[in-house]
Amino acid sequence: MPKLKLGAITDGIDTNRFCGPSVISALTALTTGEAARLIREQGGRKRIKGTSTYDVRRALQACSIRMETCPYPGLHPTTGPTLAAWLRMSKKDRTPGRVFLISAGHHWQLVSGRRYTCGRIREIVSIRDKRVKRRARVRAVYELTSNNVTKPDIDVTKPPKPKTNPAYYGVRKLIKKYPEFDLTCEKDDIAHWVTMSKELEELATELNHPLGDEHYCYCIEEVWDRLKEMVEFGKEHQ
Repeated sequence: MPKLKLGAITDGIDTNRFCGPSVISALTALTTGEAARLIREQGGRKRIKGTSTYDVRRALQACSIRMETCPYPGLHPTTGPTLAAWLRMSKKDRTPGRVFLISAGHHWQLVSGRRYTCGRIREIVSIRDKRVKRRARVRAVYELTSNNVTKPDIDVTKPPKPKTNPAYYGVRKLIKKYPEFDLTCEKDDIAHWVTMSKELEELATELNHPLGDEHYCYCIEEVWDRLKEMVEFGKEHQ
């Protein structure tokens, strides 16, 4: 693969919908499942739900991609500039060919010029696309560079053998056990939409709690974890 450029997020046999493997796939020849296996092999983890800066940096390094911190002013997970504000701030920097990795709203996303992609949207769109969460607070920004993107030395081509997934049982159990929280899970073509009762949703929004804006889940394990968070939130505010 030649110099770094923004490409399509590619899914294989064992798709991974989380944002870390998705951005790695968009920058390399790896599928999301292969990117997730790379992170697992490097960190000795059994499954990938979320990824730290260290996880992403190490996986990118394995593909000959450098990740340099960009010192934009005021970056912070709760008080930093919104993504919309950062896009205005970085307008002169976002010249053709430069690729930026952004951590905003507990989500990894890629911007190059006026092009955008992430594991939630899963295609290259304009930064003005309505699906881009422009109000998310920017925690950190990194510029990515490479003279020659390569495949990692670790063999990530073999998908794991399928196993019975306990997450399906866990999701059903939580919904049945806590009817007072009105937990729901609906699946569309690419994701699950998870909600709690109208009262709890409004309270989460009022308190600026992450659950007020975190409804999409891209695998059943993420649904299970999100419902657990909603149950804890409901118990805390009963």
